[in-house]
Amino acid sequence: MTDARAPSLEPIVVGVDGSTAARAASRWAAVVAEQHGTTLHLVHVLPPRPAFYAEPRPLPSEDEDRIAGETFLDGALRSIRTDRAAIAVECSLLTGSTAADVLLPLADSASMVVIGSTARGPVQGYLNATALRLAHHCPCPVVVWRGPEKHAIPDHRTVVVGVDGSRCSVAAVADAFDFAGRFDAPLVAVHSWRSGVPHDAEDAGGGVAAGQRERAVLVESLGGWGDRFPDVVVREIVECGGAGEVLLRWCEDAQLLVVGSHGHGALGRAVLGSTSQDMLHRARCPVMISKIHRDTGTVHDHAAEFGDCGRR
Repeated sequence: MTDARAPSLEPIVVGVDGSTAARAASRWAAVVAEQHGTTLHLVHVLPPRPAFYAEPRPLPSEDEDRIAGETFLDGALRSIRTDRAAIAVECSLLTGSTAADVLLPLADSASMVVIGSTARGPVQGYLNATALRLAHHCPCPVVVWRGPEKHAIPDHRTVVVGVDGSRCSVAAVADAFDFAGRFDAPLVAVHSWRSGVPHDAEDAGGGVAAGQRERAVLVESLGGWGDRFPDVVVREIVECGGAGEVLLRWCEDAQLLVVGSHGHGALGRAVLGSTSQDMLHRARCPVMISKIHRDTGTVHDHAAEFGDCGRR
């Protein structure tokens, strides 16, 4: 089946594992794909067959794994069709050692990768490991979807974006404005910083000057985007405190939190910023990890000034 509109983007790839969260993530991604005029690619990863060097142990047959995978994909597809009957969907059963081993190559030609997660807290379990690896290494935005299934469809609830003044957060601002504009949602742009001014002296000149300086970082980071998305209502938040705690407070009732990935480490490998990683574990809403785009324009990069790609 093919959508009547010509796709304007590369497909959105969704990892499907049979969970309620994966089904909801598929529905969410289908609506986003429809808004972008692109297609959806549902992928279930089959485990490789083990090589035995002694007497084989009883294991589920390859046919059983394939049947289960087909059932998962069919369930996700049925859920999508209840919301979006016309969107073009491709379903694939692919074999790999881990889900990330399969999804990462697909991400090279995808506009977004989406997976579902029901877990929050310390890194544990197969899906969290997949989410972290994708967030670290995908060249395109990654969405880890979580929340109640009733919120599987994007709506008019708030979109929150974390802004730290770095080039990485330019991508997050761009993605957040785009999403909010497509779904007629308000946008809350949050910038936080850790003050060296004692709490009882925050109203002194130093504290006021710091607040003004930090607000300028936020204003500069948002510069121009309001003109490109004039219908998006933006609330600007500047707070003194740890980035993770401030973002968690503001995204409590949000439909999406957007944060930047924070670039590359000493060996050229992708490195996920501590705040972004913290949000993947602790946020109650879906989290989008944005990547630097070619068309996000320029903004003064505070990474060199403050280290670690911006302020934390």
